[in-house]
Amino acid sequence: MRLSQVACYHGPNIWSKEPVLVCSLEMTPAYAAHFVTGAARLARAFPYWIDSSLLTAAGTPPGEIVARAVARWALGALIEVRGYLHEADARNGPGGATVWVGFHHPRLTGMALELAVNALALASSNENFSAELMKADLDDLWKHCSQLHPDYQARILMIASRRQDIPVQAFLSGTRYRQYGWGARSRVFRESMSNADGYLADDLTRNKPLSKSVFAALGMPTPRHVVVTDAAQLGDAASEIGYPCVVKPHNMGGGRGVTAGIRTAAQLQQAYQFARQVTAGPLMVEQFVPGDEHRLMVVGGKMVAAIRRESSAVVGDGKSTIAQLIDQLNADRPRNLNRSRYRLLIKIDDGLRGHLASQGADIDSVLAEGRRMVLRGTSNMSTGGVTVDVTDRVHPAVVSLAEQLALTVGLGTAGLDYLTSDISRSPLEGGGGFIEMNTVPGIDIPVAAGWTEEKIGSLVLGGIPGRIPVELCISPSLNLEAARQAMGEPQSGPTAAWVCGPELHIGALQLRLAEAAPWAALRGALRNKAVTSVRIAATVDEILAHGLPLDRFDRIVLAGVTFPERWQAVIEHAAISVDCRDFELHEGRPEK
Repeated sequence: MRLSQVACYHGPNIWSKEPVLVCSLEMTPAYAAHFVTGAARLARAFPYWIDSSLLTAAGTPPGEIVARAVARWALGALIEVRGYLHEADARNGPGGATVWVGFHHPRLTGMALELAVNALALASSNENFSAELMKADLDDLWKHCSQLHPDYQARILMIASRRQDIPVQAFLSGTRYRQYGWGARSRVFRESMSNADGYLADDLTRNKPLSKSVFAALGMPTPRHVVVTDAAQLGDAASEIGYPCVVKPHNMGGGRGVTAGIRTAAQLQQAYQFARQVTAGPLMVEQFVPGDEHRLMVVGGKMVAAIRRESSAVVGDGKSTIAQLIDQLNADRPRNLNRSRYRLLIKIDDGLRGHLASQGADIDSVLAEGRRMVLRGTSNMSTGGVTVDVTDRVHPAVVSLAEQLALTVGLGTAGLDYLTSDISRSPLEGGGGFIEMNTVPGIDIPVAAGWTEEKIGSLVLGGIPGRIPVELCISPSLNLEAARQAMGEPQSGPTAAWVCGPELHIGALQLRLAEAAPWAALRGALRNKAVTSVRIAATVDEILAHGLPLDRFDRIVLAGVTFPERWQAVIEHAAISVDCRDFELHEGRPEK
């Protein structure tokens, strides 16, 4: 069995409507049945990746069954940790099959396909094949996916974009910046933070004491705090703040290094040392506010969600240790965040052990039947916390404070952390207070609380992202003047763009992109927020080599060219209208 690359299509093509890497999988008919057995073992070992029904479809040739198993396994491996891809299939042919799989980065999809072939070969020759045998290779692939694929917050936005027919592209290749929509109808996000959030807002949110100074300057309720830089200052800090108190790093998130509910000087020293494990910078000693932490999400000046965060807890059965009870909770939290609904694994670390010790227990303790024990003093999802939707219960005063705060600071998408024992009461009644604000609000939090990705993703994207008019002229050779003539009516104005090979024209401006990737100049035009329409000049050879440059066009003009039947169907499906025009070039100009 041999895998070899056939093509890398960056747009619609004869195999898929989306970008795909296409390979040939050569195998002799005599070995196809042998590999079908391996495909069945692959499906049993990776049931979430391969639908076993495809292995038993009536009338499907063995070679195609095997190729489809390879494609689906590769896709499953690519999106298990990070990513949002959909295309994976195969078609049988003479001497083997054609396999195609979607990509964010073609190189990673190529790696996944090679790994799939290796996994199939191993499964075919080993009747005791299991997922554990592929662990080392998969961990290596996932390391690359974690760096180059969209993260889970981007994935939520991409789900909403797909449902709303909003195009998505990388804003800067190799980074976490992604663009939703085209040109004048685009927004750029990094995770769930966008270019609607100002630099000042981001600066203020990164520094916890500075954030609290903002709360105080606006007269908003917030617990008192003192900043310390060494252990010698802890006594004075405790005298000023009082017990119980909280210790947290100055500028770190995710609950790292945080200890809450400190009641003695000894516990304060322990909390200080725990924080020092994650930072050498300043620490905050903060007044403890009883109650639960709530993430208030404000988008475009309006509060859209309030999610209560709670620490995970175990309930005793009279025979299992706390460590075993944690394992039982983690069994429902696979590495794949989609299947776990964004609930992360509960890790046994010093923070968890310390909180158990404060309750007179350790991980080897056996809890009496029915006894409930909270595992941490913090409720961050990154440390295994759980979430509850309380949006409909928030007191109007809390809503108003959150909206005013986001508006004043300049947060287009804000995640405000508010502590209270009762979110339905005003701060004056319930004694609540703001403790943090975030430009990346954690849009996975509502999903973990029961929201759909589409619902929260649509709210965060807002009403701006969408499509602008795009037209394509395909001619025998790249000639901008010929394309202009073939398109008929002129396209003019300072915000109208023309793309021809590496050249980009926006109004009277002429730009040239050095990037060698297919359709690089077009990507540059679509990134430009000043651009309101785009026309593209391309050749038949470019289309056949790279696929169509985009998934949809208002119009495609075929200027003196024809395509094979399957490609003609791709073109007609991608355009609202297709015009065929006969043109001949004479001294560099077209004649009709």
